[in-house]
Amino acid sequence: MVRRSCGALLAAIALAVGVACADPVTATKQWAKCQGGEGIWPEMRVAGCNDVIKSGKASGGDLAKVYYLRGNAYLARSEYMKAIEDYDRAIEIQKDDANALSERCWSLAVLGIELDSALSDCNEALRLRAGDSETLGARGFTYMRLGLYRTAILDYDAALKVKADNAEHLYARGMAKIRAGEQEAGETDLAAAREADAKAEAAFERVDQANQTGFWAGVASYWRAAMKWIY
Repeated sequence: MVRRSCGALLAAIALAVGVACADPVTATKQWAKCQGGEGIWPEMRVAGCNDVIKSGKASGGDLAKVYYLRGNAYLARSEYMKAIEDYDRAIEIQKDDANALSERCWSLAVLGIELDSALSDCNEALRLRAGDSETLGARGFTYMRLGLYRTAILDYDAALKVKADNAEHLYARGMAKIRAGEQEAGETDLAAAREADAKAEAAFERVDQANQTGFWAGVASYWRAAMKWIY
């Protein structure tokens, strides 16, 4: 009996040591793939994140980050609904995830859906991380979807003060100015954006055409929802 007890004790100690010495999930190859980087395509990132999730080793903040990272990989593939679903999961786990809130705001705005929720996400992300240029740009684009061009211009102004070399924000502000009736000022921004990055125009057109509901449908459906965030 004593020998059996000692053997069981030793086995338990060995197991405990093994668990303690095991690499954390953030040190695995799957995690590295999920995070992405040079030479890692979005498809590889999705596969890596899937492996981490299936392993059951990620929990809490780590699991929230995996869903956020997989959402970003889907976003890179322009699979916006899948990205939104992953951002939903990340936020369910970690409600104060400013990154996931910002990206969900952007994704909803690109699709032109649930724009009241998009504004709420961007506002909360900015509360958590004031002055973030990418979130300001996302909210600016949401206002553009709503037809609130002058409000969008204010957000792009603020975003460009933080990061003046963002050609896509500069191009978007130019389009907002033109739609607000400021043709000359808008054309100046567009020219400056094209000079800074020849791909800025194509990037803006790609996201502007990605919405499923139609631009003006989004304006009509969510006008009142936007008002509550302004007044």
